[in-house]
Formats: sequence, structure tokens, C-alpha cells
Amino acid sequence: MPENAETDRPLRVVHLCYSDSMGGAAIGARRSHQAMLSQGIESRLVVVHKETDDPLVIALPRKQLRCLLARRGAWLINKLRRSDNPIIRTFNVVPMGTAEFLNRMDVDIIQMHWIGEDTISIGELAKLNKPVVWKLPDIWGFAGTEHYLLPDDPERYREGYRADNRPAHESGLDFDRLVWNYKRRCWRDTELNIVGPSKWISDCAKASLLFGRYRVRHILNPVDTELYAPKDKKASRDAFGLPQDKCVIMFGALSSTRDPRKGFHHLKAALGHLSEYLDPANTVFAILGARGPAGQTIAGFECRYLGTVKDEEKLATAYSAADVFVLPTEADNLPNTIKEACCCGVACVGFDVGGLPDMIDHLETGYLAQPFDVEDLAKGITWAANQAGPDMSARSERAVTRHAQATAVQHYVDFYREILAAREQSAKP
Repeated sequence: MPENAETDRPLRVVHLCYSDSMGGAAIGARRSHQAMLSQGIESRLVVVHKETDDPLVIALPRKQLRCLLARRGAWLINKLRRSDNPIIRTFNVVPMGTAEFLNRMDVDIIQMHWIGEDTISIGELAKLNKPVVWKLPDIWGFAGTEHYLLPDDPERYREGYRADNRPAHESGLDFDRLVWNYKRRCWRDTELNIVGPSKWISDCAKASLLFGRYRVRHILNPVDTELYAPKDKKASRDAFGLPQDKCVIMFGALSSTRDPRKGFHHLKAALGHLSEYLDPANTVFAILGARGPAGQTIAGFECRYLGTVKDEEKLATAYSAADVFVLPTEADNLPNTIKEACCCGVACVGFDVGGLPDMIDHLETGYLAQPFDVEDLAKGITWAANQAGPDMSARSERAVTRHAQATAVQHYVDFYREILAAREQSAKP
């Protein structure tokens, strides 16, 4: 059982996240909490929005009027900005009492995950009285209000938010610059410890002006590899009404067809090239995370919409029904869908961006296409379709090794002990 070396008792960790179930970051936070429990750590998860019935998930008390005013204010402020970037922007400048709530808890480590929607304000974060480990779900921590950049946006977090390095497609008040400078002032004397689930975001954090001085560790997110494992393909296809005699190519994400970052528009463009390599009559596209009309075709390929699958056992079954899983995301840290599909033995395809290289071994367990080259994406789908079968299931062992819960928790325990030892040493006269 992992212990606090100072007191010879189990480590006590409280996780902070906006939700325990809404979105990939929330699922990742819950999995980290559950993985730590399974390894003997006393873990609790504090959230704003609670959906599960886990008694160790604690809902933060909220001042509803203050929350309403903060949300309304953020909406109005965003109206004063013009930007082509459709991804959510976060301000987190209104204190919600979160630091006071966490400071009353008897824990060794506070671990933060996705803290948007005013989960904790920028100023409150500096008032936490326990060591803070922040597992970065995206770039917001070291950026302005952005969670992800558009592909051609300047990386202002590296050089500072100046008037002369703003994206050309933005106008109006530069709230990214204002919020970034506010973070810099508030966190000037704050010691944060950073975990990057992907090598990409770890490198971004190290290169940033805000987080470059902090400890940064790369620790992959854990997955329940007993749940997400290869299942019988025939039974899996029967469960979702998918044909047994066709190649099933799956695409999926939260709001998969409506979130432009997830790249459905790239996939549709790639289908125009795919018919050169795969026969549409022998291929079906299964789409998770969206609903659409029955009998729809795109570039001659039949599409089956599977809707949102929240039950994880059913989700693992859905992955096992596929020959190929494709996620042509434009920017992503370490998307759960790729991790899960890999653990289920499915060949995965995506662009060579973000954290995808941490999960896909090019031309071995999947295919990394040149960023936003839809013809290369079509070639990758074809390569993966030709690799489908038992061999891919055998290669899922690589994903299991990478994402095993015990491995991830041990990396966290080592990091926690290093942080606590350094804190103890600095407290000595």
C-alpha cells in the first residue's frame, strides 16, 4: 500500500475536476481516482457536477447566483471578441469558495484535472495550502483563455501574450492576453507540479513561460484494461446491428459530428479518396457520439449512427465490433477513444498531432497520417483495414502495458513522494 513516508500511513489524495462523467477529462479524472483506490491510496474526487453514485465523489457547494453571474459575464465578454476558434474559452476569475473547501480537507496532495466552468478561480488556486499536482487536460493552464489553438495559430504561451503576436483571425478585446497576465501575477509565488498525459502537452508546458519553471512529468492516463479488452467480434456486431460480412470503420467522440476539433469534416473529405482503395459495397462506417438519418451515405459509403454510448461495457463492445477506429482530430491531448480502441485490439488511425503518437505505433498498431492530408488519411484507413484480425488483438498488449492502472499509479506515487520530500526539506530551518 503506498504510504506517506513521513507518517507511515496511506497517501491521501483529493482530485478536483468540473465533473465526474461529462467529457473525456472528467472520465480521466474518475479513472485516476478509481485506479488510486485500487492501489491502496485514500482518494476522493471533488466535482461541481456529480452524476455517479460513488460516495467518494463529493459535490462542491455552490453559490448559484454567483455561478449564474459568472457564466453570464463570460458569455457577454466573449461577445466582445471575434475569433475563428470555436473551442470553449475559460476565464475562471470569479472566486467560488473552492480553495476554502479544499483547504479544510485532511489530505497530502491536491490533484487538479479539468477545472473550467469556474471550478476554481485563478486567484483561489494560489491560496491552496497543500501541494498541487495539475494533470493537464489541454493547454488552458499555461495559455490565456484558450483550451486548444487552431493549427496555424501562433503559440503565444511560449513567448508571452503581446499585442503583436495575436492570431490574425481575432479582433476586439484581447482577453487571452489579459487572462494570461492575470495568471502570471497570481501564480508568481505559487509552486505547481505538472503532469502531462501526453509527451506533446508535457513539452508544451516545459516550453511555456508560465509553467517552464515547474516540475513537469509525463504520465499516461490509466485505463481499466480488463474492461477495455478484445471481445468476440461476431457477438459485438450483433449487439449493434452491424453487418458480419463488411469492413466496419468506426469514428467517434463526444459530440463527434458537431465538434469541429474532432475532424468529422476531414473524415468526410477522406471518404472521397477512400473509394479508390476500398469497395463501398463492402464497407460500412459506424459513428459513435452522434445521431443521424438511417440509410445515409457519404461518398457512396453507408453510415450507421450508434448514438452516445455511456455504459463502458457496451462501449468496449462497440470498439470490438470495428476493424478500424479513426479519429482525425485537429488537436488533442490523449483522447480516451484512441486509448480504449487500442486496448480492444482495434487498428487506430489519426493525424500525427498532439498525443496520438503516444498511443499509435505507426505501421504497427495503426497509422499516423500527415496532419490534415485527407488523402494520406484515406491511405491510413486502407492500411488499417488490411491489418484487421487476430494479429491486431495480439498487439493490444502494447496498449495494455502502457495504460495499466498499476503502472500509472506507481508513477504518480513516485511523483507525490518527490514533491512531499522536497516540501519537507524546504520547511527545515
